[in-house]
Amino acid sequence: MAYLCVDIGGVSLKYGILDSSGKILLLKVLPTPKTLGTFKDALRKIINDNRQRINGISISAPAMVDYENLAFYNCEGLPFINGISMEDILGPENSKIIVKVESEGRAATTAEVWDGALKDVDSGILLTLGNSVTGGLAIDGNYIAGAHQKAGLFSLIRDELNVPGSQGLVRSNCSAINMIRAINVVDKHDDVYDGPHAFGLIEAGDKAALSIFNNFCKNIAQLMFNMQLLVDVQRFAIGGGISSNELVIKTIKNAYTDIVAEFPQAQQVLVYPEIVTAKHSRETMIKGVLYCYMEQVNNER
Repeated sequence: MAYLCVDIGGVSLKYGILDSSGKILLLKVLPTPKTLGTFKDALRKIINDNRQRINGISISAPAMVDYENLAFYNCEGLPFINGISMEDILGPENSKIIVKVESEGRAATTAEVWDGALKDVDSGILLTLGNSVTGGLAIDGNYIAGAHQKAGLFSLIRDELNVPGSQGLVRSNCSAINMIRAINVVDKHDDVYDGPHAFGLIEAGDKAALSIFNNFCKNIAQLMFNMQLLVDVQRFAIGGGISSNELVIKTIKNAYTDIVAEFPQAQQVLVYPEIVTAKHSRETMIKGVLYCYMEQVNNER
C-alpha cells in the first residue's frame, strides 16, 4: 500500500508517495499556489497523476486543524484555504479516497519521534525555525496534543510584554526569516531573503550581521530556557533550513549556557538538556505526515 503525503508550506509545496513503512517512493517540490483556484488545480492534478498508486492522502500545513471537518484555519501564509474542507478542495472525483489533515508542527515532531532526533528519549521538544517557530512536545514517544488538541502553538507565545501586537510574539522575535531579512537589509543586499548571503556575512565576522544573528540565537535560547523550566525535557531538536549550519546550534547552546549562568537558582535545579540538530529536513518531513495519517486511521489518538 502507498500513500500521497503533502506538506504545504508558504513558499513550496512538497509531496511524496510513501509506502506503509515510511519509505519514500517519489518526492517532488512545487511552488505553493497563491489562490484557491490554482491550489485546487495543483492538488487534483497530483492525485490524478498518481491515482493508481495511492490508498490514502495525508496533508499538513502551518495551521491549526479542524479534524472533524478536515480543514485548516489560522493559516496566515495561505489564508484562502482557511475553513475549507479538504474534501471540497480535492473535489467529488476523489471522494472515495481516505483523506486526513495534520498541523505542520505535529507532523514534524512525529517524524522526529518515529525515526529522528527524538527517537528513544523520554521527553523532547522540536523547534523548527523558519518563518515562525513550529514543533511540539513528545513524552515517552507520544506527541502531547493537549486537552483541546491545540498544544504546540509556540509562535504565539508572548516574549516581550511591553511590545504591542505580533511584534512581541515568538513568531516575530524567533523568526529565522526575519533574522535573514534584517541582515540583508542592513547590508543593502538586493534579495532580502537570501539566506546564503546572510550567513556568508555572519561567517565572515561582519559586526552588524553577527549582532543580529546572536540576538536571534539568544531569543531561541530564552524560549528553550522557559520551556525547560516548565517541562524539563531530555532533549531539544532544532529543525528548519538554518539548522544545517553548525554555527546555529553552537551559538544557541552558548546563549542557553549564558542565560542559565545569570540565574543561580536555575543552576541549582535545571539539568542542562541535550541540544541537537533535527534529523528530518523539509523534504523528509513528509514521513511525519504519513505517520500522523496512520495514527488517525488506526484510531491511536
